[in-house]
Amino acid sequence: MELPSYYQRLAKKYPKVTLEEWKQLERFASVKYLRKGDPFLRCGKVAHYSAFVLSGEFKFSFVEEGGAERIVKFGLADDFLANCESYQKKEPSAISITAIEDAVVLRINTRKLDRLYEKHVNLLHVKLKLYQELVEQMSEHQYILSLKSPVRRYRYLLERRPKVVQRISLTNIARYLYISREALSRARMVLSSRLSNGAL
Repeated sequence: MELPSYYQRLAKKYPKVTLEEWKQLERFASVKYLRKGDPFLRCGKVAHYSAFVLSGEFKFSFVEEGGAERIVKFGLADDFLANCESYQKKEPSAISITAIEDAVVLRINTRKLDRLYEKHVNLLHVKLKLYQELVEQMSEHQYILSLKSPVRRYRYLLERRPKVVQRISLTNIARYLYISREALSRARMVLSSRLSNGAL
């Protein structure tokens, strides 16, 4: 059995997993295509699937009582899409995971994935690493929100997460930073001015 080429990228990211273990994973996985705006997981639904992002971008978001959308995380190529809390507790998801451009994912039934974790230690290592990444990303987002000004929040992204700045629209970056698009535009102008004056 020859694996599709996208497993080479996953193998680089998770080098401990053997070829045979990737083949076991492939038995339960399927490639799914999503259009921009398509949900991978809807708010209010229990999460039964997880996925590796092969191409495209996703947002993890919720809508506040006043109707404003807030984004808590982005999923880019080779990232993992999941709502572990919803799956573990068998409770409706408090967030939606939505494609923000046409995307392709390697989708896996999480229950079947758990069975592989029980049999293959290296895949269990991947699970632990994924959980660690998710916790770190959520903690980082809380830290960003603790920064008091739009300028400081955007500067953090610019310096620490340039891929997000390069790939994600200004509207969605503003929703991630919990500021208005106008405030984001002003922050970008301030940082651009400081950069040109050598003040950064």
